[in-house]
Amino acid sequence: MAQVIDATWRVMPRVQFLGTGNAFSPYGRMHALVLIDGNILVDAPPTLLPQLRKVGVSSDKIDHLLFTHWHADHMFGFPFFILERTVVSNAEKSLNVYLRPKGKEILSNLSHVGFPGSLNEVLNDDINWLEEESGELQNSEWSYERFRVVHTPETDPHGYMLTHESGFKLLHCGDSGPCLEIETRASEVDVILIEMGVPDFVESPNHHNPSQVNALSERYPDATILVTHNFADAIGHKGGFQSPELNEGIIQLEDGDELIIANNGAEFMLKKTHEK
Repeated sequence: MAQVIDATWRVMPRVQFLGTGNAFSPYGRMHALVLIDGNILVDAPPTLLPQLRKVGVSSDKIDHLLFTHWHADHMFGFPFFILERTVVSNAEKSLNVYLRPKGKEILSNLSHVGFPGSLNEVLNDDINWLEEESGELQNSEWSYERFRVVHTPETDPHGYMLTHESGFKLLHCGDSGPCLEIETRASEVDVILIEMGVPDFVESPNHHNPSQVNALSERYPDATILVTHNFADAIGHKGGFQSPELNEGIIQLEDGDELIIANNGAEFMLKKTHEK
Protein backbone atom coordinates (compact mmCIF):
# COMPACT_ATOMS: atom_id res chain seq x y z
CA MET A 1 0.00 0.00 0.00
CA ALA A 2 1.46 3.34 -1.02
CA GLN A 3 2.22 5.79 1.78
CA VAL A 4 2.46 9.14 -0.01
CA ILE A 5 0.54 10.99 -2.70
CA ASP A 6 2.29 13.32 -5.12
CA ALA A 7 1.03 15.52 -7.94
CA THR A 8 0.65 12.56 -10.30
CA TRP A 9 -2.07 11.06 -8.13
CA ARG A 10 -5.71 11.67 -8.77
CA VAL A 11 -7.39 12.41 -5.46
CA MET A 12 -10.55 10.71 -6.62
CA PRO A 13 -11.80 8.09 -6.23
CA ARG A 14 -11.88 8.00 -2.49
CA VAL A 15 -13.68 6.03 0.17
CA GLN A 16 -14.54 7.95 3.32
CA PHE A 17 -15.30 6.13 6.55
CA LEU A 18 -17.79 8.45 8.23
CA GLY A 19 -18.40 6.00 11.06
CA THR A 20 -16.65 2.86 12.29
CA GLY A 21 -18.63 1.71 15.34
CA ASN A 22 -20.94 -1.22 15.91
CA ALA A 23 -24.57 -1.00 17.02
CA PHE A 24 -23.54 0.25 20.48
CA SER A 25 -21.52 3.25 19.21
CA PRO A 26 -18.34 2.75 21.29
CA TYR A 27 -16.70 5.87 22.70
CA GLY A 28 -15.50 8.07 19.84
CA ARG A 29 -17.31 6.15 17.10
CA MET A 30 -20.52 6.72 15.19
CA HIS A 31 -22.32 3.89 13.45
CA ALA A 32 -20.42 2.29 10.56
CA LEU A 33 -20.93 4.23 7.34
CA VAL A 34 -19.08 4.39 4.00
CA LEU A 35 -19.22 7.27 1.51
CA ILE A 36 -17.64 6.74 -1.93
CA ASP A 37 -16.73 9.62 -4.24
CA GLY A 38 -19.11 11.92 -2.41
CA ASN A 39 -22.25 10.42 -3.96
CA ILE A 40 -22.42 6.70 -3.06
CA LEU A 41 -23.50 5.53 0.40
CA VAL A 42 -23.46 2.05 1.88
CA ASP A 43 -26.27 1.84 4.46
CA ALA A 44 -28.19 4.57 6.29
CA PRO A 45 -27.50 4.48 10.05
CA PRO A 46 -29.37 6.63 12.58
CA THR A 47 -26.47 9.10 12.65
CA LEU A 48 -26.44 9.52 8.86
CA LEU A 49 -27.36 13.22 8.64
CA PRO A 50 -24.79 14.50 11.18
CA GLN A 51 -22.18 12.26 9.58
CA LEU A 52 -22.81 13.81 6.17
CA ARG A 53 -22.83 17.33 7.59
CA LYS A 54 -19.49 16.74 9.29
CA VAL A 55 -17.83 16.25 5.88
CA GLY A 56 -19.87 18.94 4.15
CA VAL A 57 -21.94 16.66 1.92
CA SER A 58 -25.56 17.63 1.31
CA SER A 59 -28.12 14.85 1.08
CA ASP A 60 -29.09 15.93 -2.44
CA LYS A 61 -25.57 15.09 -3.66
CA ILE A 62 -26.13 11.39 -2.97
CA ASP A 63 -27.04 9.43 -6.11
CA HIS A 64 -26.74 5.84 -4.88
CA LEU A 65 -27.63 4.13 -1.59
CA LEU A 66 -26.74 0.44 -1.15
CA PHE A 67 -28.18 -1.55 1.74
CA THR A 68 -26.45 -4.54 3.34
CA HIS A 69 -29.16 -5.77 5.74
CA TRP A 70 -32.12 -4.79 7.90
CA HIS A 71 -30.69 -3.98 11.32
CA ALA A 72 -31.53 -0.64 12.94
CA ASP A 73 -27.95 0.65 13.00
CA HIS A 74 -27.84 0.27 9.21
CA MET A 75 -31.29 1.54 8.16
CA PHE A 76 -32.99 3.77 10.75
CA GLY A 77 -31.49 6.91 9.22
CA PHE A 78 -33.39 6.35 5.98
CA PRO A 79 -36.61 8.27 6.81
CA PHE A 80 -34.63 11.27 8.11
CA PHE A 81 -32.42 11.19 5.02
CA ILE A 82 -35.39 11.11 2.63
CA LEU A 83 -37.23 13.84 4.54
CA GLU A 84 -34.15 16.07 4.52
CA ARG A 85 -33.64 15.54 0.78
CA THR A 86 -37.25 16.55 0.19
CA VAL A 87 -37.79 19.44 2.58
CA VAL A 88 -34.36 20.99 3.17
CA SER A 89 -32.09 20.11 0.25
CA ASN A 90 -34.88 20.10 -2.36
CA ALA A 91 -33.21 17.33 -4.33
CA GLU A 92 -33.97 17.59 -8.04
CA LYS A 93 -32.82 14.11 -9.02
CA SER A 94 -34.04 10.64 -8.12
CA LEU A 95 -32.22 8.50 -5.59
CA ASN A 96 -31.11 5.01 -6.65
CA VAL A 97 -31.63 2.54 -3.81
CA TYR A 98 -30.06 -0.93 -4.17
CA LEU A 99 -31.66 -3.60 -2.05
CA ARG A 100 -33.04 -7.08 -1.90
CA PRO A 101 -36.66 -8.08 -2.64
CA LYS A 102 -39.00 -6.91 0.14
CA GLY A 103 -36.56 -4.09 0.92
CA LYS A 104 -38.85 -1.46 -0.58
CA GLU A 105 -41.66 -2.63 1.69
CA ILE A 106 -39.40 -2.58 4.77
CA LEU A 107 -38.08 0.93 4.13
CA SER A 108 -41.48 2.29 3.13
CA ASN A 109 -43.06 0.94 6.32
CA LEU A 110 -40.25 2.44 8.38
CA SER A 111 -40.80 5.79 6.68
CA HIS A 112 -44.56 5.67 7.27
CA VAL A 113 -44.00 4.94 10.97
CA GLY A 114 -41.45 7.73 11.31
CA PHE A 115 -43.23 10.42 9.30
CA PRO A 116 -46.82 9.35 8.59
CA GLY A 117 -48.18 10.88 5.41
CA SER A 118 -45.10 13.03 4.73
CA LEU A 119 -43.08 10.78 2.44
CA ASN A 120 -45.67 8.95 0.33
CA GLU A 121 -44.98 10.95 -2.83
CA VAL A 122 -41.21 10.82 -2.66
CA LEU A 123 -41.21 7.09 -1.93
CA ASN A 124 -43.34 6.46 -5.00
CA ASP A 125 -41.98 9.02 -7.44
CA ASP A 126 -38.45 10.06 -6.49
CA ILE A 127 -36.72 6.77 -5.68
CA ASN A 128 -35.57 4.11 -8.11
CA TRP A 129 -35.86 0.82 -6.23
CA LEU A 130 -33.25 -1.51 -7.77
CA GLU A 131 -33.20 -5.20 -6.86
CA GLU A 132 -30.61 -6.44 -9.38
CA GLU A 133 -27.80 -8.45 -7.79
CA SER A 134 -25.13 -6.75 -9.90
CA GLY A 135 -24.71 -3.84 -12.25
CA GLU A 136 -23.25 -0.41 -12.91
CA LEU A 137 -23.72 2.56 -10.61
CA GLN A 138 -24.79 5.04 -13.25
CA ASN A 139 -22.91 8.33 -13.56
CA SER A 140 -20.12 6.93 -11.44
CA GLU A 141 -16.95 4.94 -12.05
CA TRP A 142 -18.10 1.95 -10.00
CA SER A 143 -19.95 -1.32 -10.47
CA TYR A 144 -21.28 -3.70 -7.83
CA GLU A 145 -21.98 -7.35 -7.15
CA ARG A 146 -24.09 -8.26 -4.11
CA PHE A 147 -23.42 -11.54 -2.31
CA ARG A 148 -24.89 -13.42 0.63
CA VAL A 149 -23.09 -13.32 4.00
CA VAL A 150 -23.61 -14.84 7.46
CA HIS A 151 -25.46 -12.63 9.92
CA THR A 152 -28.85 -12.71 11.65
CA PRO A 153 -30.86 -14.56 8.95
CA GLU A 154 -34.00 -12.46 9.41
CA THR A 155 -32.08 -9.36 8.25
CA ASP A 156 -31.33 -10.82 4.78
CA PRO A 157 -27.61 -9.98 5.11
CA HIS A 158 -25.38 -9.25 2.10
CA GLY A 159 -22.05 -7.74 1.20
CA TYR A 160 -20.85 -5.94 -1.93
CA MET A 161 -17.93 -6.37 -4.28
CA LEU A 162 -17.31 -2.82 -5.50
CA THR A 163 -15.13 -2.50 -8.60
CA HIS A 164 -13.74 0.77 -9.90
CA GLU A 165 -13.23 1.20 -13.64
CA SER A 166 -9.46 1.29 -13.00
CA GLY A 167 -9.67 -2.31 -11.77
CA PHE A 168 -9.44 -1.52 -8.04
CA LYS A 169 -11.65 -3.86 -6.01
CA LEU A 170 -13.13 -3.21 -2.57
CA LEU A 171 -14.81 -6.10 -0.76
CA HIS A 172 -17.40 -4.59 1.57
CA CYS A 173 -18.39 -7.55 3.72
CA GLY A 174 -21.38 -5.92 5.37
CA ASP A 175 -21.98 -7.34 8.83
CA SER A 176 -20.82 -10.92 8.66
CA GLY A 177 -19.14 -13.68 10.50
CA PRO A 178 -16.63 -15.87 8.64
CA CYS A 179 -18.25 -17.36 5.55
CA LEU A 180 -17.51 -19.01 2.22
CA GLU A 181 -18.76 -16.05 0.17
CA ILE A 182 -16.09 -13.80 1.67
CA GLU A 183 -13.41 -16.46 1.29
CA THR A 184 -14.12 -17.02 -2.41
CA ARG A 185 -13.66 -13.31 -3.16
CA ALA A 186 -10.89 -12.33 -0.74
CA SER A 187 -8.03 -13.46 -2.96
CA GLU A 188 -9.08 -11.27 -5.90
CA VAL A 189 -9.52 -7.90 -4.17
CA ASP A 190 -7.23 -5.07 -3.16
CA VAL A 191 -8.96 -4.12 0.09
CA ILE A 192 -11.20 -6.11 2.43
CA LEU A 193 -13.49 -4.04 4.64
CA ILE A 194 -14.38 -6.38 7.48
CA GLU A 195 -16.56 -5.85 10.52
CA MET A 196 -15.20 -6.75 13.97
CA GLY A 197 -18.32 -6.46 16.05
CA VAL A 198 -17.44 -8.54 19.11
CA PRO A 199 -14.41 -9.33 21.30
CA ASP A 200 -12.93 -12.82 21.42
CA PHE A 201 -14.82 -13.91 24.53
CA VAL A 202 -18.21 -13.36 22.86
CA GLU A 203 -19.47 -16.34 20.90
CA SER A 204 -21.26 -15.01 17.83
CA PRO A 205 -21.15 -16.78 14.46
CA ASN A 206 -22.70 -13.66 12.94
CA HIS A 207 -19.68 -11.41 13.57
CA HIS A 208 -15.90 -11.48 13.26
CA ASN A 209 -13.86 -11.27 16.43
CA PRO A 210 -10.18 -10.19 16.58
CA SER A 211 -8.83 -13.75 16.32
CA GLN A 212 -10.90 -14.39 13.21
CA VAL A 213 -9.75 -11.12 11.62
CA ASN A 214 -6.14 -12.15 12.30
CA ALA A 215 -6.78 -15.54 10.72
CA LEU A 216 -8.29 -13.88 7.64
CA SER A 217 -5.17 -11.76 7.20
CA GLU A 218 -2.97 -14.85 7.40
CA ARG A 219 -4.98 -16.60 4.70
CA TYR A 220 -4.90 -13.57 2.38
CA PRO A 221 -1.61 -11.75 3.05
CA ASP A 222 -1.75 -9.79 -0.22
CA ALA A 223 -5.00 -8.03 0.64
CA THR A 224 -5.15 -4.92 2.81
CA ILE A 225 -7.65 -5.48 5.61
CA LEU A 226 -9.52 -2.53 7.10
CA VAL A 227 -11.56 -3.10 10.26
CA THR A 228 -14.87 -1.31 10.79
CA HIS A 229 -18.06 -1.88 12.83
CA ASN A 230 -15.64 -2.02 15.76
CA PHE A 231 -16.68 -2.97 19.28
CA ALA A 232 -13.69 -1.11 20.80
CA ASP A 233 -13.27 2.54 21.71
CA ALA A 234 -11.67 4.90 19.23
CA ILE A 235 -8.11 6.12 19.72
CA GLY A 236 -7.92 8.57 22.61
CA HIS A 237 -11.15 7.41 24.23
CA LYS A 238 -11.68 5.27 27.31
CA GLY A 239 -14.80 3.91 28.85
CA GLY A 240 -15.51 0.63 27.10
CA PHE A 241 -13.38 -1.97 25.34
CA GLN A 242 -9.85 -1.04 24.33
CA SER A 243 -8.61 -1.78 20.80
CA PRO A 244 -7.20 -5.31 20.52
CA GLU A 245 -3.78 -6.07 19.11
CA LEU A 246 -4.09 -7.27 15.52
CA ASN A 247 -1.57 -8.65 13.04
CA GLU A 248 0.73 -6.26 11.26
CA GLY A 249 -0.97 -4.87 8.17
CA ILE A 250 -4.49 -4.91 9.62
CA ILE A 251 -5.77 -1.37 10.12
CA GLN A 252 -8.46 -0.53 12.64
CA LEU A 253 -10.29 2.40 11.07
CA GLU A 254 -11.28 5.54 12.93
CA ASP A 255 -14.15 7.88 12.07
CA GLY A 256 -12.96 10.25 9.36
CA ASP A 257 -10.31 8.02 7.81
CA GLU A 258 -10.13 8.01 4.01
CA LEU A 259 -8.95 5.48 1.46
CA ILE A 260 -7.49 7.36 -1.50
CA ILE A 261 -6.97 5.45 -4.74
CA ALA A 262 -4.53 6.32 -7.51
CA ASN A 263 -5.53 6.82 -11.12
CA ASN A 264 -4.16 3.43 -12.11
CA GLY A 265 -6.09 1.56 -9.41
CA ALA A 266 -2.95 -0.34 -8.39
CA GLU A 267 -1.81 2.07 -5.67
CA PHE A 268 -3.72 3.46 -2.74
CA MET A 269 -3.16 4.93 0.69
CA LEU A 270 -5.10 5.37 3.88
CA LYS A 271 -5.33 8.90 5.20
CA LYS A 272 -5.66 8.58 8.98
CA THR A 273 -7.38 11.14 11.16
CA HIS A 274 -5.61 9.94 14.31
CA GLU A 275 -2.45 8.07 15.08
CA LYS A 276 -1.52 6.20 18.22
